[in-house]
Amino acid sequence: MNSLSKDNYCVIMAGGVGSRFWPWSRNDRPKQFLDIIESGRTMIQETFDRFDPFIPEENIYVMTGKQFEAQMLRELPALHPSQVLTEPERRNTAPAIAYAAYKIASINPDAVMIASPADQHIQNVALFKETVLKAADYAREHHCLMTIGIEPTYPAIGYGYIEMTEQAKADGIGPIIRFQEKPSEEEAIKLLATGNYLWNSGIFIWRVKDIIEALERYLPEVAVHFAEIDAYGSANETEAVARAFLASPSISIDYGVMEKAEGVATIHGAFDWDDLGTWQSLYRYQTQNPPQVSDKAPAKGRLILDNSPHTMVHQGAPGKDVVVIGLEDYLVVDLEDTLLIAPKSDEKKLHAWMDTYAKQLKK
Repeated sequence: MNSLSKDNYCVIMAGGVGSRFWPWSRNDRPKQFLDIIESGRTMIQETFDRFDPFIPEENIYVMTGKQFEAQMLRELPALHPSQVLTEPERRNTAPAIAYAAYKIASINPDAVMIASPADQHIQNVALFKETVLKAADYAREHHCLMTIGIEPTYPAIGYGYIEMTEQAKADGIGPIIRFQEKPSEEEAIKLLATGNYLWNSGIFIWRVKDIIEALERYLPEVAVHFAEIDAYGSANETEAVARAFLASPSISIDYGVMEKAEGVATIHGAFDWDDLGTWQSLYRYQTQNPPQVSDKAPAKGRLILDNSPHTMVHQGAPGKDVVVIGLEDYLVVDLEDTLLIAPKSDEKKLHAWMDTYAKQLKK
């Protein structure tokens, strides 16, 4: 496929509030608008930069909350307002995917749609481009739902897992045996031991015709509301889509479609990939990739870690010195208006604490 084919479309999924990155990520400024790795570009800008060289600019859409529409256009001035698709309220990923698929199908029924999260960091973008375009060709030829799989490096509980067929394992692309949602740590250890599983990157590639068919088969309670809209591209689109979202259940595309669908395939993504969705994932990234601070990043104070192994400190108050003594495996987030200190080893427990205190403090 020509890398700038008019049939290539990308939808960047940026509707979350990044609660696992609290208190840095807030309801009014979620993680997609933060420069997580101090590159001088926010996560949404970095994701747009990744696709812009090989997807026609007019074919790039961003899915986000209605309250972030103006912010998104400031972050991505290359986009026309019609390319920012908004959710009136969060309903997980399946309704968002349905909206994007039906809208794109109304423009180009032959489109191949790439759906990508906005909170990933990918190195070797040339290999990423090659992988995505190869997956698009495969999806077009085989009429299947594609996901990019990543070689697991530890028993992660935050990702779905893909069990490969022998063909997919040998060729690096092909049908899968099954798609499994996020496992427990005990289950994840067993999956890794087999050598037959990849992480699901959350990057999906499919013909809009095929994802619409799958939605209508496996999630008719979502599909029906978006299928009946005849206002795509009109002044009435926002109102019609809002009604469809509010009538739809909250369900993920992974659970609602990918775990049930036939004809799911994967391609092995050999590029360096990091899902920067939690403080723990950012810590793992930083231990392997020491921050190269951009001249656009605010100046930090000094940091002294004394007898504090595996402790992560985020300095968000410019010019403030931070000294940590005798804390092992802790997270310290020091902002101008909030200080968080918590053990970080238990990812689920840490997220529960963050959710509780974010609500209590209304931040």
